[in-house]
Amino acid sequence: MNRLLALTLALGLAPTATFAAEPIRKSEQCWQGSFTEQLSGPVRELSSSGRGSGYTSSYDGDFKWKGEPARQAVTSTYVFCFTDRLDDGGALIANGKRIELDRIGSIRRPPVAQESAFRSSVSIRDVREFPRLYGIFSTPGKPSTSLEIQLEPLREKVLVVSSARDQAGHRIVSVLEGPATRVAP
Repeated sequence: MNRLLALTLALGLAPTATFAAEPIRKSEQCWQGSFTEQLSGPVRELSSSGRGSGYTSSYDGDFKWKGEPARQAVTSTYVFCFTDRLDDGGALIANGKRIELDRIGSIRRPPVAQESAFRSSVSIRDVREFPRLYGIFSTPGKPSTSLEIQLEPLREKVLVVSSARDQAGHRIVSVLEGPATRVAP
C-alpha cells in the first residue's frame, strides 16, 4: 500500500527537515509539517452531492476508506510555502529543491463547490483561511499521481493527500496528518 507515496517520493518529493539550498522568499508564508503515521489503501468516493459522514475532503473528490487502511509508522517532515497571491501558487521544499505547486483558489485550480446534503446552498471552503497546494505528477508508463497539502493554520494541523488510480480505475490514497508549525523566512 505504500507504493503510492513511494511513487510520489520517487518524483523528487522526498521528506526533508532541511531546506537551506532554496531560501524561503519574503513574500511567502511557510510551514513545517511533521508526521508519524501514514494511512494507505483503496477508497470509496462520494458519488452524489453532499458530504457524508466519515468522508475526507480532497480536491480530487471526497473519500473514505474501504475497510481499514494500512497503517505504517513514518518519521517525515515537510516544509511547504504559500505565496501572497493565490495565482502565484506555492511550493514544497524537499531535498533542497523547490517543487512548485498550484494553489487551490487560483485561476489554475479554482475552488471546488460542495453541496450539503441537508442544505440547498453551496459552500466553498475559504481558500485564504484554509490554504491548500495541489500538483499532478506524471511519469511515462505510470499512472498520474496527485499531491494535495491542506493547512489549517488556526488548529496548526496539516493533511497531505496523495492519490492515483490503479489499472482498474479504483482510487488509491495515502494520507499523512500531523502538527504544523510556522517557519520564519
